[in-house]
Amino acid sequence: MESCGLILFAILQSCLLVLAQQKDQESFCALRQNCKSCIQTPQCVWCSASGSGLSRGPIGRCVTREKFEKEKDLWCSNEMVIQEASTMNVLDSKPLMNAKGREPVQIQPQRIRLRLRLGEESRIEVKYSQAEDYPVDLYYLMDLSASMEKYKDQLSELGFRLAEAMSKLTSNFRLGFGSFVDKVVLPMTYRSKDRVTHQCILSSGKPCAPPYGYKNQMPLTENVALFKQRVKDAPVSGNLDAPEGGLDAMMQAMVCAKEIGWREKARHLLVFSTDAGFHIAGDGRLAGIIEPNDGLCHLDTEGFYNYSLLQDYPSISQVNRKARENNVNVIFAVPNYENETYQLLSQRISGSAIGLLEKDSKNVVALVSGEYEKLVNSVTMTDNAPRLIDIKYYSKCLNAYGELKERKECGGLRVEDVVKFEVALKATECPDNSKEWTQIVQIKPEGISESLVIEVEVICDCPCARPGHPGYIPDAEECKGNGTMICGVCSCSEGFYGKQCECKVSDVKEEKSSVIEDCKPSNETDEICSGRGTCKCGVCDCVKRVNPQEMFYGKYCECDNFSCKRSGGLVCGGRGKCECGTCNCLPSWGGETCDCKETNSTCTLPGEDAEICSGRGDCICGTCHCHEKDKIRYSGQYCEECPTCPGKRCEELKDCVECKAYKSGPLAINRECDSCLHQVDITDKIEDDPTAVDYANAHICRAPAEGGCTFAFKYEHYRGGTGGDIKIFKITAQKKKDCPVPVNVLGVAVGVIIGTVILGFLILLVWKILTTIHDRREYAKFERQRALAKWDRGDNPLYKQATSTFKNPTFSEYSKMDNN
Repeated sequence: MESCGLILFAILQSCLLVLAQQKDQESFCALRQNCKSCIQTPQCVWCSASGSGLSRGPIGRCVTREKFEKEKDLWCSNEMVIQEASTMNVLDSKPLMNAKGREPVQIQPQRIRLRLRLGEESRIEVKYSQAEDYPVDLYYLMDLSASMEKYKDQLSELGFRLAEAMSKLTSNFRLGFGSFVDKVVLPMTYRSKDRVTHQCILSSGKPCAPPYGYKNQMPLTENVALFKQRVKDAPVSGNLDAPEGGLDAMMQAMVCAKEIGWREKARHLLVFSTDAGFHIAGDGRLAGIIEPNDGLCHLDTEGFYNYSLLQDYPSISQVNRKARENNVNVIFAVPNYENETYQLLSQRISGSAIGLLEKDSKNVVALVSGEYEKLVNSVTMTDNAPRLIDIKYYSKCLNAYGELKERKECGGLRVEDVVKFEVALKATECPDNSKEWTQIVQIKPEGISESLVIEVEVICDCPCARPGHPGYIPDAEECKGNGTMICGVCSCSEGFYGKQCECKVSDVKEEKSSVIEDCKPSNETDEICSGRGTCKCGVCDCVKRVNPQEMFYGKYCECDNFSCKRSGGLVCGGRGKCECGTCNCLPSWGGETCDCKETNSTCTLPGEDAEICSGRGDCICGTCHCHEKDKIRYSGQYCEECPTCPGKRCEELKDCVECKAYKSGPLAINRECDSCLHQVDITDKIEDDPTAVDYANAHICRAPAEGGCTFAFKYEHYRGGTGGDIKIFKITAQKKKDCPVPVNVLGVAVGVIIGTVILGFLILLVWKILTTIHDRREYAKFERQRALAKWDRGDNPLYKQATSTFKNPTFSEYSKMDNN
């Protein structure tokens, strides 16, 4: 009986919640006093009939769709109802084509026209299939400052190996080469006459070549032999400061499509190789260069960047935007000591990856091949939607029977696999400029040029509000000739007001009681215009606030846009609009103050079958709140960690790390570590550093090794390059083991003896010093007392008389006199 009561209570509570939401929506609609504001409110419809066509009573002109469906003609004649709805028309939908030798079609559909109602979601199904033998353009951009001299010769030998490796992946491959140094100006480069052409001395003893910003050494070509020759011929130069002009070169290499030779129907790979950091936007001011980078191509006929001294370095966001616009996937090949810097840069450039550059550069081929396979074996959907269009992606990836999850990445793809995405679009606002109501949105897989083009029209006004429509009547009789009838409501000319524009602003007279009644929400109150305005000709004129952004509004001035709850000092947390005391939150946000993320995507680890909060917690406002399970308290962003569990994942990984890093341990069979599939990077020192960028997601382990030694390593979760939804471990091991130093017995014994002797000598020395100080103080005291003594010359101070004199206390001199 008790359980039945709880069920009934839950059902009743749900019903009350639904009714409350419907009531709130009805009140939102009822507040709208014109068709434009009504149509900009989700789920609201407007009656554009004149006074005679609108039913009398409490029902207003703007109501919910549910109320309209219920009332029908009792409220407003059907032909006068404005209920704009989202519509979609597919303009072009060629079937997917991935056959070798034919022009590929990798995304379907290709073009759509969409009319989108504000706040209402519209969904589109998008299909993607990887094309076979898709063309690849690879451009190698290399730092040719003096410190990179050791890598240049090896790179020239990699051309054939790169072409051979890529031929296994595609038969349509082209290779290009460019180099960079830095801006030829102080403080980046020496400018004195004796140094400008001799920045440095090479290992061969010859002087460096004159410096330059960036040069396109060889456009993309199928001639691999030419690549080898151009790399060999490229001169090594030098500069003054440590960072290089890499972002300048990267920008030109991406935007100069014609000069570089990028093909439209090809995957674009840019391998960026350097051993130093990079200058960013603002650094040019050090040299007096204040003009911002314009993101345009500026190469002369010889391939040199000729605007190097005219404009600043690009910002990272500019580079990211151009990489997306030009479908360029960047692969950073850097030495270990620059790994952290370029890891951060890679996180901010979409479609990029990073790999370690070894001294002989031989791993570049494996690095490029591996990153290319990640690209083609996964898909990441991207878009260029403006701020007023919110887009979310949902997919089951390759699991047809799996759960539809919010995600934009899928991995493990092969040729002929078809991945479906549900793309949810929602308009979040109506800009004041009507030209912005129409937008062109491109949705495409990252790294290819094919896209779905969506012609989006956001519905922000009513047809009857446009001149020429029958509902738009200038100088209408219903408005006493003093205004325009727009969608059944008078819009008064300047100087007039009232429901029918019957009053003049210049007229000042006492309002009739019947007119004043129109300014009251009901007969149960005497308050006019909710106490926030004055009644003018039966219409409430709301009080103006000192802050022009704050206002009272509504038919009876009953609403305002500033009294909602705040979060972080901002109304509705800055993530929504305050409408009549209630926060109308932006998409993906909810709660009383719009500070609650309405998504589970941030609570799920990357992976096809990952559970929300790893199955150990609840996703509340986009954050995992972990449970205590089996007397174990889990933690971490996804409740994936167990701080109290012995060893965390250290025990699982330690044998693999010991084998890969030190070629020892139980897995070191013939020193090959074949059974260990993890990649292990080496660093000089593993330290607990709370200030490090990756500290929150990193876990440090210390494990025993052979010979009584111990070793330290660190592991963390991350998404490898563009590898989609695959969960990968990044493992870093300390270069050397921590081994105990053997004890030297003889040395210890001798040390103890010598220490004892020295300690005894020190004790005696201290005792002698203290006693000497004490004796000297006593002697000095005696000398002071002797000097202060005063002796009488007549008496011997040592003499004492032999007789003693006593006085009888009973003897009285007066009594003796009486006896006489």
